[in-house]
Amino acid sequence: MTPKLTLTIAAIIGFIFSAIMFLAPGFVTEQQFPLAEGQGYQDLVTLRYAIASVIFALVAVTFQLRNIEGQAFQSKVMLGYSVGFSVVCGTNIVLQLSGSVSAIPPIIGTGIIAVLSIVTWFKLKSK
Repeated sequence: MTPKLTLTIAAIIGFIFSAIMFLAPGFVTEQQFPLAEGQGYQDLVTLRYAIASVIFALVAVTFQLRNIEGQAFQSKVMLGYSVGFSVVCGTNIVLQLSGSVSAIPPIIGTGIIAVLSIVTWFKLKSK
């Protein structure tokens, strides 16, 4: 898998999550925190907008990184994505298993990006 394809897939997945959080923050909040109500619920909905904007910022950077040249630079970028998304996925798994939140969609999304990034990084390192 090429870095360009991996980063394109990462940008698409990120954009989908960002758009859903921005367009349906109440739905996302209800799915993750089904017992939330009142002011706590409203605060969580507000946080969905903030998280959506941060995800979109990462999507914009990711989309621009697709065209990075040079194997050494590509390898560093893919290692960063591998580590970063593995940590986010791991955190979501811990939160899911502890019962703190329902995080199945984020686990799947970040897991796909982490695996693709690791595979791409290994391919670059073996060249």
